[in-house]
This record gives sequence, C-alpha cells and structure tokens, in this order.
Amino acid sequence: MLIFDEDLDDVRYPWKTTWQGEHGQESDMAFYATRPADKIVGPGICRCEYGGFMMSYPPMRVWDIWSDPFYDSARTKAETLLMSAVEYSLEQHIVYVAAKPPRSWFQSFAGRLNKKVKYIPLGTLSPVTLKKIKVFHVLSKHQVREYAKDYIW
Repeated sequence: MLIFDEDLDDVRYPWKTTWQGEHGQESDMAFYATRPADKIVGPGICRCEYGGFMMSYPPMRVWDIWSDPFYDSARTKAETLLMSAVEYSLEQHIVYVAAKPPRSWFQSFAGRLNKKVKYIPLGTLSPVTLKKIKVFHVLSKHQVREYAKDYIW
C-alpha cells in the first residue's frame, strides 16, 4: 500500500471508494483520491490523483472499507487503508509506503493476525516513478477505452 498524502484535514482527497478486480489477473483496490469531476480531460475521461491506496489479491474479496464499522477505530484515511490491508492480506508482510511510519498500535493489530507491517519511507522511492503512479484515469464506460489513448498521457 502507498500513502502519498495523509490528507489529515480531509480536503484534498475527498473521494473514497473500493474497486473490485474485474477478472482473476486484477487486484481489489481501496483508495482515496481527488474527485473525478474535478479534472475532465476528454469525453467520459477524468484524471485523478491518489492520496493513498491499498491493493489486495486475489480479487472479489474487499468490500466497502469506508463504511465498514470494523474500521471505525482508524483515525485517518491512511489508517483505514492499513487496517484493511492487514485484514485482507493473504501474506504475512504488509508493505506500508508513506512519509512517516504508522502508529505502533498497528504492529500489535497485525501481530494478532500473525502479520507484520513493513514500513518503507516514501522519500526512498523515485520521485519520477511516484509521480507516474499517483495519477490515474477514470473512464465513464467500457466503450471509452476505444479512444481514451488520445486523452491519456
């Protein structure tokens, strides 16, 4: 999982959603981001930026983490993502990339599920790569894929 911005004031990245993988080669994903309507770049195409996201494989297991009362103890959107990553991961180690490490409580939470949170400072990754990962596009319907390449960079 990757946290670009914790957005503690809950202003810059208000869109919170969960997407399920469409087939067996895709992961489920939960994220918070800019609103799609904030930047329309073509017919049926919006450009957004992640504040943070988590991915979990295999698909079709992660539901709406944002309204699940299990995560009510999370203090921030980043913590909601981390709690869900710990819960849904089939692996023992959960990689947490962010500017600062999570609260120590998360190590105990993960430990109760026989898992560990491995922190990687955001600043140790390539800024060029991070910039590419941060931006994504939302298409209004499947048919938009036919011409999306003309609007997506």
